[in-house]
Parts: sequence; structure tokens; C-alpha cells
Amino acid sequence: PGMFALSQRKILAGVVKDAHSEEPIPFASLQFINSTVGQLSDSSGTFEFNLAQWPSDTLEITCVGYQPYKLFIPANRDSITIEIIMERGTFNEGAQVKTKVNKGLFLWRKIVQNKSRNDKFQFQNFSYEVYNKLELDIKNLDFQKVSKFKPLKAVTDIINSSIDTTQGPPYLPTYLTVTLSDNYYQPKPLRRREVIKAVNITGVKNESVIPFLGNMDQNVSVYGNFIPVMDKQFVSPASDNGDAYYYYRVIDTQVVNQNRYYHLVFTPKRRGENTFEGDCWVHAGTYAIQKMNLRLGKDANVNYLETLSLIQEYRLLDDSTTWFLANDKFGADLTPMGKQRLGFIARKTTTYKNIVINDSSVVAELNKNKLIEEIITLPGAVEKGKEY
Repeated sequence: PGMFALSQRKILAGVVKDAHSEEPIPFASLQFINSTVGQLSDSSGTFEFNLAQWPSDTLEITCVGYQPYKLFIPANRDSITIEIIMERGTFNEGAQVKTKVNKGLFLWRKIVQNKSRNDKFQFQNFSYEVYNKLELDIKNLDFQKVSKFKPLKAVTDIINSSIDTTQGPPYLPTYLTVTLSDNYYQPKPLRRREVIKAVNITGVKNESVIPFLGNMDQNVSVYGNFIPVMDKQFVSPASDNGDAYYYYRVIDTQVVNQNRYYHLVFTPKRRGENTFEGDCWVHAGTYAIQKMNLRLGKDANVNYLETLSLIQEYRLLDDSTTWFLANDKFGADLTPMGKQRLGFIARKTTTYKNIVINDSSVVAELNKNKLIEEIITLPGAVEKGKEY
């Protein structure tokens, strides 16, 4: 009887993700409507309900900056595992609460005051190993027209089997590169060195592009006053004069692994300026940014760019007071010919490991440079197998 009763438990588990960046959404609210049963997704976006019965037939998922999502639950289902994909909404919803102390502005000031210890460009030198993945997909390709073109008839089946429709309109995975490299950096005087150890290219094969596939030009810091987007400079939410461009508000506080984090949301003060909207999690002890989510608003003035998101995640190093970039993710939808015409989806995912700060080994490697910036591709880098 005990086993029979256990088998009747209702289990709903899954993960909440951002539709554009595919990043997990931490601390999203999941509530069965017309009931008191609910919970928050955890710090990695996952959740699990284990219930004697379904409290209602609909679970509503909400999170600041996203459109609400309603999940219908069939009464006869006992076990459901699901990936909930949230579409971006607006960060401006809800009434502006007037308080004597603006917690958002206070937190922004603390971030700015602590830049000198939290921004990696403040170190004398640093090095790290980078795993860099670049992906380019073609979207809005007219596959009917392609299949009627005689020279391509033989590959039509291959193309159709490669079409991905998981993100709405079909797109064709076109180009993928994975690069592993060691990077060495010194801000003053500027010296940079990248040693590319392995490259794997799927799609266009051209060795002249290898130097562009590493991490040399990817040194974006959210702590800078400006963040480059295409050919324009956008004001960072952590800019020294960010309060002239953004509204800030603290919407939540969470404790993860005995560390307290504030959830800070920012929105542009004026439409059409070179600003982002988004949110970040800020460590209460060091006022370091633990995770930053940036996206361009719908009225951002950047040619050919339909959507853009930039996510940076930082982790504490062994000394437990120094934060360093752990990974970043960049995604953009480009439509050079117009919205419904042929376009591209570009994604870049970068992971940083083996971080060394203020060390003579970094200086020794940089001393090998004949130029200020050098990119070296090691012999055999292109021949490395995918397992490597």
C-alpha cells in the first residue's frame, strides 16, 4: 500500500530559461493559481514540486523583466519534466515606490566605489585559459526556393534534416568554431598575448580566420564606463555616472552558499539613448557583480540589430575576496536586409579557467612579445580532435 501511495505522488520538475540567451533564470516565481502552493526556482533556474495532488490546473511563472508564462497541467498526468522558456518583457512594470532612501541608487554607488578591487583591469597582470565557442546560423532562409535550385537538390535532404525550428522561424546551423587558448594580459603598459592551442571548425574552412576566433578582442568589462556594441559605445549600468542614464531598484535579496546577494534591476531614463536594460546580482560583502544580464531595448538605434543579449558571470577565487570572470555569453539577431528577410543568429560562449593574477609567470610570457599584441597559433592546433 505504501508503494502504491507513493506512485500516486504528483511530480513537476524542470528549469526556467531565457528564450533569447538560453540562460537559466534564477529565483523566478512559480505559483499554482488560486492556491497557496508555490516556490522560487533555485540559483541555477531549476525547480521541483512533489505533491499529493495538483493544487490547480495552471502553474504561473513570473519574473521581473519577463512576460508571465502559464503552464496548463493535465489532471491525469502524474509526472512532468519541462523546460520553461520565458520571453523578455519590460523592466518598467509596476508602480514606482517612493522611499526616502533609494536602495537601488545606494547599491549602484557601492558598485562604483568598489570597482578598484572588483574590475579585472585593475590588476597588474593576469592570465587564463579560454574555451571560446562561436556559432552562426542563417534564419528566414526560403527552403522551398533552395530545394528547387537544381545544383542543390542533392543536399536538400541534408539541409532539411539540419533545420532547427526550436526557436520559432527555421534556421540553418551554418558555422561553428571552438577554440582553446591561453591568454596573457597587462593593462599598463598594455601588452596582450594569446596562444591558440586547439581549433575545431565546422562549416567554412579557412585558416586565415583562426586569429579572429580566439579571445583577443573579447575583453569586455561590465565595470567599464562604456560597453561596445557593434560600432557604438553604450553606457554601462556600472558606469561612474550611470545615475544620469539609468533608474535603479533593488527587487530581491537571496542567500546562496552563506553569501547574500542583492538583485538590482536597471532601466534607461530616456528612450533612444545608447543604454541597456537588464538586471544583475551583487555580492553583499564586496559589492562585486556576480552575474550581469544586459539587453538592448526595442528602440535601441543599432543598424541591422534586432535583439542582443550579453551575460557575464563572475566567481570568487580561492582567496575568497577576489572576483574574476567565469564565463560570458553573447547573442545577437542580425537582419541586414530587413526583419522578414534573410538574417543571422550569432552566439558566443566563453569560459575562463586556470586564472592567475599578478604573477611573474604572466610577465615572463608577455616578455616574448615582439609587438604590443600577439596571437600565436601552435603547430597542430587545427589537427586536434573534437575530444581534445
